[in-house]
Amino acid sequence: MNFINEYKEILLIASPIILIHLIMFAYCAILIKKEGVANLNKPIWLAISFFFQIIGPIAFIVVGRGGTSND
Repeated sequence: MNFINEYKEILLIASPIILIHLIMFAYCAILIKKEGVANLNKPIWLAISFFFQIIGPIAFIVVGRGGTSND
């Protein structure tokens, strides 16, 4: 029973971080779809935004936002 309680504590700690990541990824995915990207193509920016939790979306907003709508 103690094993289950430990996972509940970890989930309570990790859930805000997961929620922030999903919100930032959704925001970046919408921007990538609407505005296009500057340096890399769209699938690469989507992968960077998703797999590099907080750093990926911030990198997209700083470096990759805007530009032409290239695939």
